[in-house]
Amino acid sequence: MDRAEQLDTLRRLFDQCRAGKGRVALVKGAVGHGKTALLQAFAREVDHDGALFLQAGCSEFETDFPLGVMNQLFPDIDPREAPLPILFQELLSTLRTLARERPVVLGIDDVHFADVVSLRCLLYLARRTRSTRILMVLTEADRTCQAHPALFGEFGELAHRLRLPPLSTREAPEYTGGNPAIAKAVRADHGVPGGHYREAVVFCLHRCENVVLGVARALAVLGPEASETRLSAMTGGVVRPALDLLTRAGLLSGGSFRHPATALAVLEDLTSAERERAHRRAATLLHEQGVSALPVAKHLLRAGSPVPRWAVEVLAEAAELALCDDEVTLAVDFLTLAHQAHPGRVDILAKLAGAEWQLNPSSVLRHFEPLLAGTRAGQLSRSDALDTARQLLWHGRTEQAAEVLDQVRESGGDVLHEAEPWMTTGYPRRRKARRDHTTIALTEMLTLGNRRDAVAEADRFLRETRLSHATPWSAEPALSALLTFVHADEIDAAEAECERLQAEAAERGGPTWQAGFSAVRAEIALRRGDFRAAAAQADAALTHLSAKAWGVAVGFPLGSLILATTKSGESGKAAAHLTRPVPDALLQTRHGLHYLHARAHHHLDGGRHHAALADFLACGKLMRDWGIDTPGFVAWRSGAAEAWLALGNRDDAKRLLFEQMSRPGVDGTRARAQALRVLAMTGKESKRPQLLGEAVDILERCGDRYELARVLADLGRVRHHLGEHKRARMTLRRAWHLAKSCAAAPLCQELMPEPVAVDRGRRTDAAKLGSLSESERRVAGLAVAGYTNREIARKLFVTDSTVEQHLTRVYRKLDVKYRRELPADLHADMATSA
Repeated sequence: MDRAEQLDTLRRLFDQCRAGKGRVALVKGAVGHGKTALLQAFAREVDHDGALFLQAGCSEFETDFPLGVMNQLFPDIDPREAPLPILFQELLSTLRTLARERPVVLGIDDVHFADVVSLRCLLYLARRTRSTRILMVLTEADRTCQAHPALFGEFGELAHRLRLPPLSTREAPEYTGGNPAIAKAVRADHGVPGGHYREAVVFCLHRCENVVLGVARALAVLGPEASETRLSAMTGGVVRPALDLLTRAGLLSGGSFRHPATALAVLEDLTSAERERAHRRAATLLHEQGVSALPVAKHLLRAGSPVPRWAVEVLAEAAELALCDDEVTLAVDFLTLAHQAHPGRVDILAKLAGAEWQLNPSSVLRHFEPLLAGTRAGQLSRSDALDTARQLLWHGRTEQAAEVLDQVRESGGDVLHEAEPWMTTGYPRRRKARRDHTTIALTEMLTLGNRRDAVAEADRFLRETRLSHATPWSAEPALSALLTFVHADEIDAAEAECERLQAEAAERGGPTWQAGFSAVRAEIALRRGDFRAAAAQADAALTHLSAKAWGVAVGFPLGSLILATTKSGESGKAAAHLTRPVPDALLQTRHGLHYLHARAHHHLDGGRHHAALADFLACGKLMRDWGIDTPGFVAWRSGAAEAWLALGNRDDAKRLLFEQMSRPGVDGTRARAQALRVLAMTGKESKRPQLLGEAVDILERCGDRYELARVLADLGRVRHHLGEHKRARMTLRRAWHLAKSCAAAPLCQELMPEPVAVDRGRRTDAAKLGSLSESERRVAGLAVAGYTNREIARKLFVTDSTVEQHLTRVYRKLDVKYRRELPADLHADMATSA
């Protein structure tokens, strides 16, 4: 490739040779640049032209063999039979005899490796064949220094020099540096540097001098921290000539390898022991020069054990830096190496547990015993001790957590100030009397039902919060703030913030973060009545972290999964989820209430009313005992009231419902609407529409489609019993569409065993639906939901005439004649409007 000019020059020299003018050609170029290929191509040409081509290849392993090169050209010579001058004369005579018959071309490849006696002989012949038909073609690779500079200087005076430049960019990718050997390997790798590329790199390096190979290895080991000074320290010599040679060979650009695969090839060429020694040397060098802990620790990690004593602090510092850069796995590796080097350092073990926690909370279980021993011995800082207490509580080890907190308290630490907030909201059984600003918003919601102030505080905190792997529990306050929004029925705000944080967690890595935000998304979806999304998010939460890794907090996502599958009619799946083992300490935590509440609904929907009542009442007792009896968190009273009604006890049902509606902060909330729906079933039929109507208004604002469907279902039945058959049909139709959009199969079946009887609208292709304007879709969606024209006008703040005009255009575009023929595809628009 790209060597036509050099080949033409050799042809001209050969033409002069045939005319009786002996010539010497010296072809020079960097390693891998095609010197051998050029010599072979020229050999084929001169052989075709009738010349005699004699070839020899030199090797660095034969430089000590006298006349080794000449013996390849003339196998019969024996240096022991005659002195060298006589031998040289005989060889000259032989060549002249051969040249009389036809031109003779001597091709000597890699002449820089030739033995000194052969070099002297070649120089002897070159000086005495200028008037003969003999052409001598020598190839020489670039070197940092010549083995025999005087001899090669003599050749330089006699020879015609040819330089092999790098290939042009059209012949080779930029990352090959124009090196033909590497370009050929890339083609074999189908254009992407791979195995052939790495083999070619190693081949080129081993064709260089040892000093060049050593510099390349030092450069690969040091990586971004490489400099001439450090390379000199690593190799023990001057490195500039080697760097220049590597650059001419196309392996380097600007002092760095042209492609990451080059460094990989160099490192792979080292044995494991050689790599470890090189990285240990690099770590020591960088540490002595005061380089940042992170690159030093990376070399220590690659060097492995044993590590020097000074390395432990470096590894710990590097772990903190790695956590700040979201490199959690790297931080764990650093701290693991530090702990292996000095297992007695409990402070290092505590940091390791904190880093491992963010990848898999169950991995810290094996550290608890030494951490507890370290706490008792006073070897942990207050911060590390509190983190240990949190981990113990997460895994249900409440007594051991209390012991750690007592140790902190005895040491003079303000344990209440730092530990009480997360104990209050997550583990209320261990709750103290004080509250702290960190999670005050959720605490206010759970203990006082203070919606307005709690939401304002949560909103402020979410604007200020920043996730940080350097702080293992940084996501906890954000999760608390999100749950504050959820429990206060601020579902839109909760979803928007949770989506943002969930995306950030996914981008920056950290399965514990992702699991937590997925669990909150599942709860949000439940409160919207979107059971498919709730199940998907709960599944994701249990995928990011295993049930064991979730510890006692598994009740949160598992409860959402049980409730979602129950309400969507997948009772078999819900029952299977209920058989999954859970920690014994689950019901000592707030998370256990989610699980207990979901199990109660599973019993209720399955007709096991006594079991449901027992679980609902158990929820209530725990919440009252813990001082977090807020219906916005878990509306256990309305569930228990349903169970009481099914068992024929109206008095206790009404008592619980009035209690729920009288709790602080319940007015205008989803919890009040739930209570109103059940309460309506306890009173006179004529008064039910008023209670149910209020519930409808609340739920439309809250956006809970499932609870809205249940209220509308009851309202439709009441209207039917009161003789308002047309309104009843419209209301039931809206309820059915809502239930269908929620994937609430049992409620759909309850409303209409044969859905076709309700939904007569035929499927409409996407093109027709796409032709509707946004206003037309809103109007049509509400019409599908069963709203009258007047009700639609009131909801959209338009006139009745405008609604009629929109519907007329909708009928025409969709090719239907009646409202009942509108396609069910529009129920999504209806759900959004609702």
